[in-house]
Amino acid sequence: MILKRNLITLNTFQVGHTIVATASPRDTERQKTLGATEVIDYKAADAVDRLRRLGPFKYIFTASGDAASQQSLAALLQPGGGRFASVLGGQVDLPSNVERVYTAFSQAAQREEHSAWRDWWYGKYLPKVLQEGLVEPTKYSKVSGGLAALQQASTDVFEGRVRGKLVVNPQE
Repeated sequence: MILKRNLITLNTFQVGHTIVATASPRDTERQKTLGATEVIDYKAADAVDRLRRLGPFKYIFTASGDAASQQSLAALLQPGGGRFASVLGGQVDLPSNVERVYTAFSQAAQREEHSAWRDWWYGKYLPKVLQEGLVEPTKYSKVSGGLAALQQASTDVFEGRVRGKLVVNPQE
């Protein structure tokens, strides 16, 4: 599911933080409806410079990117350092004053030290956003052709021809 304001930006926005997002130009307005104050074209040659001018940042979250792009984003936390959260596992070399935050959501939510947060998230926050209609289904397209269609589907994603998610049934 996708939220009309995703849960991270909705919660962050509600407590008064400024949200700076990177996205394609065609997704700029949607990012603003999700709570972003500023949206930078992630493919722009000056994207990192523009982000640096909007800083300093204390916390950066990325939902994509390879090790090199993660290093570039973490560099935005300099000179003061901060926390860098990524949904990607694996080793990434970051400056010593940058703490990498990586734990799968479901694993983090089950830890006893997060019980108060878990109770709030599942007991109050999620029911509220669901009840208020802030959730919408993820847009997806089904790709025919099974595994034989996977290469073209990947190319379409990387070349920006896909909006939403693709579903490929390997047994098809």
